[in-house]
Amino acid sequence: AMTMQFINHQFPDYHDPTIEDAYKTQVRIDDEPAYLDILDTAGQAEFTAMRDQYMRGGEGFIICYSITDRQSFQEAAEFKELIYRVRHTYDIPLVLVGNKIDLEEFRQVSTEEGMSLAREYSCSFFETSAALRFYIDDVFHGLVREIRRKESSLPMVEKKMKRKDSLWRKLKGSLKKKKESTT
Repeated sequence: AMTMQFINHQFPDYHDPTIEDAYKTQVRIDDEPAYLDILDTAGQAEFTAMRDQYMRGGEGFIICYSITDRQSFQEAAEFKELIYRVRHTYDIPLVLVGNKIDLEEFRQVSTEEGMSLAREYSCSFFETSAALRFYIDDVFHGLVREIRRKESSLPMVEKKMKRKDSLWRKLKGSLKKKKESTT
């Protein structure tokens, strides 16, 4: 729902939290264009081929939990390790998000717990409401800023290699190979 609010500025009437969706969009952040490929994994921790591919090539990650669901917070706390197992580095731009602040009366995870986990992850932390569209843009813009900050610290050779080998090209290539092998 958070991704749909960011992309379409709409809260879905029905949202199946078990469906994985991919989105592409272009936005301006700090007066610079940003091209985003977003894979909304719907909180599913197990790997799929596409998620594994995105984790390898993804430049940054939003780890989201519901403030009304302690189990989702515990799963979020394990997600950085999942990314590490694929990427073999902890130096990955991340944003931690506690969603559903519009349901404060059902809160099971305190703001302090979220902030503590964000400190442990060395990442930004936001509390949002996808239903009311509170702080949604801040989350995605914050992640893009983290990615840009990391890229600006890369040596020039790595920057050139990144541009030549885009994530979309990798995905299209692997999907094409998969399609050819099934025909």
